[in-house]
Amino acid sequence: MKPLIPILSLTLILAVTSVKAQDQYQAAMSQLVTYSDTAKSIDNLKLANSFGRIAETEKTKWLPFYYASLFTTLESLKQTNLGQIDPLCDQATQYLDQTDKLAPNNSEVYCLRSLIALARIKVNQTARGMAGLMEAQQALETANKLDPTNPRVYHMLGQQAFNTPEAFGGSKEKALQYFEKALSLLESQKDRESTIDVHWGTRTTVPMIAICRKYLNTVTKAN
Repeated sequence: MKPLIPILSLTLILAVTSVKAQDQYQAAMSQLVTYSDTAKSIDNLKLANSFGRIAETEKTKWLPFYYASLFTTLESLKQTNLGQIDPLCDQATQYLDQTDKLAPNNSEVYCLRSLIALARIKVNQTARGMAGLMEAQQALETANKLDPTNPRVYHMLGQQAFNTPEAFGGSKEKALQYFEKALSLLESQKDRESTIDVHWGTRTTVPMIAICRKYLNTVTKAN
């Protein structure tokens, strides 16, 4: 029996080490996700880099790569320096490709691919507009097929309907319907808000619903 003692001891040590590593991962991710949920002002690149550092350590987990891609993408969308947009989108895509490898056929991945396609349009709207919009739309359609209950899909459809001129198929009324659908799904998945799972959307969907309703009420009164 003596030879078994070192083996059992080693197994126990490895198990304890694994649990500690998992606890550290959960704590680090939870801190960053909570900050992104609650902070009034967010430095997207700092958050992306923080998630990226976790991803370098936890190479088999898709969420750190996803969040690194998300906040890099959000930074590209708010960039006013057009020369910075493509490099940011390239970095976001690298993170997202790794996410896709670890979590294939993931609706959230295609939502981000749609956002990245839209961000790239800003560099040259004339040259990239049509192709970029088609790419973004196709990615959203795939995201919806993979998970029809993903609220991010409807939030993004709402953004597209809101920002597209009516002559090209846009509509504030359609946008409101999409945003309300997104909020309904977000509320039905409220338990995710206390986890590190993907759950963003409420903070941006609620204001857009108010904006759409105000616009439609103004139009109704004017008529």
